[in-house]
Amino acid sequence: MVTKFLESLEDHKQRLLGPNIWIMTSTGLLLPENNFFKVVYIIIHELVTLFVITQCVEIYVVRSDLDQVIENVKISLMSIMGVIKSNSFLFEQNRWKQVLEYVTEADEYERVHKDKIRGEIIDRYTKYCRRVTYFSFIFVFVTVVTVISTPLLNFLSSRNFREGFRNGSEPFPHICSSWTPFDKNHSPGSWITVIWHICMCAYGGSLVAAYDTSIIVIMKFFGGKLDLLRERAKLVLGPPGNRISDDEVKRMLRCLHHEHILLIKQSRLFNSLLSPVMFLYVAMCSLNLCAVAFQLTSATSATQKLFLAVFFLFVIAQIFIYCWQSNDVLVKSKQLTLGPYESEWWAANAKQMQYALMLAGQFRIQCVFTAGPFASLTLPTFITIVKGAYSYYTLLRK
Repeated sequence: MVTKFLESLEDHKQRLLGPNIWIMTSTGLLLPENNFFKVVYIIIHELVTLFVITQCVEIYVVRSDLDQVIENVKISLMSIMGVIKSNSFLFEQNRWKQVLEYVTEADEYERVHKDKIRGEIIDRYTKYCRRVTYFSFIFVFVTVVTVISTPLLNFLSSRNFREGFRNGSEPFPHICSSWTPFDKNHSPGSWITVIWHICMCAYGGSLVAAYDTSIIVIMKFFGGKLDLLRERAKLVLGPPGNRISDDEVKRMLRCLHHEHILLIKQSRLFNSLLSPVMFLYVAMCSLNLCAVAFQLTSATSATQKLFLAVFFLFVIAQIFIYCWQSNDVLVKSKQLTLGPYESEWWAANAKQMQYALMLAGQFRIQCVFTAGPFASLTLPTFITIVKGAYSYYTLLRK
């Protein structure tokens, strides 16, 4: 059953982005052409935004209780980032579609014109994208289930809490802490709030999965495209032992030059869409890691520690995979210059050597993804985020 479902997500017109397009379309991240359904999806998105606003209001309401504030901040920061991701995608829908169209067309071109070596590269990054996409779906699903079930499991695992709830000394165990215009601690308001929270958590988690997996797949494609350009640059002066004419070298040079310029153009468009979101994401992840670490050290229940550890791993995994994949693209971009020098340039004539030097000069333009104007998305940045979170944690403990 699972295999059939995964196979149904494949699309021969979107051989790389098939599952990602499916979830973006299903969640309304990619708005439909029909105006009625477009309005419906926009309303649903803004209901999620309204829910996040009520979470922020609740933080102000319970500001005198430090433990409650930290718990609310932990969930609210993730909710805020989900809303920022989805709304930024909606507001820049046309520009995002340009990036998606480029990835689809460039990937299809490479598949049509592949040879054995380039085919292996394409198969490798396609399999990687599928693993990351499906693993992220599972990981987000587990996280959402964990968040939804935490109050119930805490209720079942803590005898003192159950007794306190029965005698009225403990409040109703809600999934999230959000402000409501009615009494949320007594029926029917309590159960209305539970259903509302479940819907918002499930839909919000789906939006995050759709956004994150699509971004990672696009980043991986840019890295794969750089590998393909490097392989083709090795043959710019002809196959080993087989010299080609100056005109043929010039034609191949123009083709590679054009593809590299298009890659840089689209990567910069992609970065202009991603960078502001990543800037806020890095800052909020630092605060979130700090909040979760503080709760881990003060938690007394084994169940609570387990759920906090899962949530901590979720935050770490999200920011790590962004930095890892972006760092991989940067490394491959730097290595691209080696492509022309890996050809048989020593056996070429002076004019062909000049062409190879021109191509190497073009390849020096690097593909870099950033988190705002201050930092690149790289592994050193990830380490800095973790160090910063620990510093905030130490300050909070004091």
